[in-house]
Amino acid sequence: MDQVRVLLQDAIRFQQALMTSSFQTELIEGASPVLWYGRPTEKQWLTIGTNPSRGEFFERDGTVRKGESQKFYWRDESLDVYLQDERALEATLDYAATYFEAGRATTSWFGKPGGAKLEAILEGMGRSFYDGSALHVDFFKYATWGQMGQLRTGRQWMEHPTSLDLLERTIRHVNPSRVIVLGRENCAVFPGFTDQGEVEAYPSARFELGYHATLGIPMIGLHFKPSEVFVGLGNGRDAFGLHHGSYAKREHIIRIAAAIEASARHYFG
Repeated sequence: MDQVRVLLQDAIRFQQALMTSSFQTELIEGASPVLWYGRPTEKQWLTIGTNPSRGEFFERDGTVRKGESQKFYWRDESLDVYLQDERALEATLDYAATYFEAGRATTSWFGKPGGAKLEAILEGMGRSFYDGSALHVDFFKYATWGQMGQLRTGRQWMEHPTSLDLLERTIRHVNPSRVIVLGRENCAVFPGFTDQGEVEAYPSARFELGYHATLGIPMIGLHFKPSEVFVGLGNGRDAFGLHHGSYAKREHIIRIAAAIEASARHYFG
């Protein structure tokens, strides 16, 4: 727990630095850093996204989530006080750990058990967020008002040395048995990918395989984001005439995932 507490405090210190940078106006002031979504346990798979959305902290009407709808810790105190507030730090970690257990997951992004989205990718590979066999983290641990990919300097701050260090320390702490990186731009930051492929029956679903450069963990990189209606594929059809929007249906995601898993098992041995 001490190691996790130090990681959280270092994430808060970087948040302090961000709040004095040119990126400050893009950040949601009261949003706590999100170390992970779910409870870290042994031999999990780890999915890596971009950053927490504003919906993790706000209701649709723009009010801050409170009570039963609250998903993560909301900070009303200064960052200096938060940094040393043991109860607040514990609450931050508890909210993150119980994200799926307490039924607080944003299913429009993660998907429901037996549904589509990212959960279907995992289920097609024999894992799930809801049984604890998979955990999610984000590249950048801080919520922004707009989508990170649409912010002019978003990628710059995601790839800031401190941000990358926090990400690697997070992966090291979780010590997953496999990492799944979501999105082609995110994959490009990991130097360990060596092989590229596509799903034969769904040729627009491209992926990469490799090992984490410093930790040696098997990695799959998806050039699409199943939680965002396969963003990145474009509003068109694949070589077989299937519209990319159809890729988002559970039946297709399961087939895509199973095909990638078969390639991964052959590659990793």
